[in-house]
Amino acid sequence: MKSKSANYVKWDTHHHINPKIYEDELRKIGIDKVNGLKHPKWSEEMMLKWMKEIGIERVIMSISTPGVHFGDDSHSRRLCRKLNEYMASVVKKYPDKVGAFAVVPLPDVEGAVEELKYALDILKLDGIGLLSNLNFNYLGNKEFRKFYEEADKRNVIIYVHPTAPEIATKYYLLNYMYFFKLDTTRTIIDFMRGGYHRNFPNIKFLLSHGAGVLPAVYPTLIKALKEENPNIEAEFEQWKSQLFVDTALISYPDEMLPTTFDFFGANHIVYGSDLCWAQMSYKYYTKQLGKLDLKHEQFEKVFKDNIRRAFKAKEPVKYFSVNNVRPESYGEEKKNKIKYHYHCFPVSVVEHIKRINASFCSDKIELWDTKKALSWMNKTHYEKMMISLDIPELWKLKDDDITAVLRTYNESVAKIRIENPQKVEAFGAVDFENVEHALKEVDYCLNNLKLDGICIYVKMVGKTYDEMFDDRLLKKLMEAGAPVLVHPKDSSGIPISNVNYLDSVVFAFSMLYLDKYEYLKNTDYILTHTAGLVRFLARPVGIMYYVDPQKHESRKRQAFVDIFITKKETGANYLKNVKIDD
Repeated sequence: MKSKSANYVKWDTHHHINPKIYEDELRKIGIDKVNGLKHPKWSEEMMLKWMKEIGIERVIMSISTPGVHFGDDSHSRRLCRKLNEYMASVVKKYPDKVGAFAVVPLPDVEGAVEELKYALDILKLDGIGLLSNLNFNYLGNKEFRKFYEEADKRNVIIYVHPTAPEIATKYYLLNYMYFFKLDTTRTIIDFMRGGYHRNFPNIKFLLSHGAGVLPAVYPTLIKALKEENPNIEAEFEQWKSQLFVDTALISYPDEMLPTTFDFFGANHIVYGSDLCWAQMSYKYYTKQLGKLDLKHEQFEKVFKDNIRRAFKAKEPVKYFSVNNVRPESYGEEKKNKIKYHYHCFPVSVVEHIKRINASFCSDKIELWDTKKALSWMNKTHYEKMMISLDIPELWKLKDDDITAVLRTYNESVAKIRIENPQKVEAFGAVDFENVEHALKEVDYCLNNLKLDGICIYVKMVGKTYDEMFDDRLLKKLMEAGAPVLVHPKDSSGIPISNVNYLDSVVFAFSMLYLDKYEYLKNTDYILTHTAGLVRFLARPVGIMYYVDPQKHESRKRQAFVDIFITKKETGANYLKNVKIDD
């Protein structure tokens, strides 16, 4: 059956090139692979062939990760000039078919300003391409002001593509499915926190891969950002008219695409293929895009008209919403009748921490009040709550002190639970990193104290895969048969900017990838502080279940059955249905 996508002429805004001059330069400085992957093949002839195959009228060329700056400003300036002049020569050869986003040598601001002027004023390229971080400098860097001043004068479109954050060296495939997506969102947060969205209103941004995870994480994010800037939500809604996003690798019509359309509006979505990297999948994702329930004129906007207007427009492009873009089979999430994620701070625990650390400040901690908790539950129509602990400062203590405080907590909530057993249940608190403690404390909580479940406190980002899990503890939790709340040790600050805020998300994703699915499937996990990312990323991350690091052939066979026969992807199905209580 022919896809609706085939009926439309397309402009491809997400088209990477890998000319010989670039690959040779990378290999010369020792980059034989890009984040673990082989350099992709690309040529002008291949580009034209791809364009013909799926009806692309025009591509906007760009350079992808690892970028152009490798610690030497002079080298980066020469490389940028070489690449920009090469792209200009391709544009000259195919003026009706090809455009280009220029590269600049940021974080070298002086060199970047010089190259911006040359690329836009002399070579007449279409805009500027930047990576989400530039040697781990994000776009809100105060040193970048002069660069933005020149870009703002020219109403420039800046195309932003993700690259590896500093923490991503350990995570191979999870980088592409998760950490890279977060990095695009992180850099936009950083730009806003620097106040640049107010200072430079004439710059338009084209954010690749649907702006990473911004559509999903926005409600959690904006709540945290308001503590720094109470006006940030209104400012963002105004600045949003300058943001465009492409569809590259997000064409999942059951979640990612509808959420992205709902958030950015039909006037701000543009087509992207992710060639030359996505040579095995660009046809699939283009076909999937055609499954979205859009009108003819809306498809025309996405495939061509929106980006044409963005390049021409001097004024902001208005937001235009699209209704009912989700397939009919997409159901609404059911609300839990049990509140799994409700924190309890017994007086005994606060006093215990103060005995260890006299400087511990408890001013913002609301001590447990049974009457108040039951009143809240009645107002919110929950039938039952399960209480747990959340004191980030606790994890800064020594291991022996931590385990002592956790024991105090567990014994205290056992008494609280007895007061209202029909309404209040309790999770025993254990330190997931301290395995020997956890193995014993799980037994004590469930068998001696008769608590109702276990809350594991995790720190995932920063560890290698080998350091993340101990099968003894996973087996213990599975065989206990009790619900297990997964809670990050550090849930403070701004999501994504605090790399550990989303550790419960990384817990689930890493378990799926590391052949721990049987533990996941057979344990009643409840994830917290997910910021909407688990279901949003269920399809792309779920694919990792089939890409087993141990190369098990059974995974390949199951992938064929799941994807082509049962149409029910094992990993994605788990992530769509796991319990979440943010």
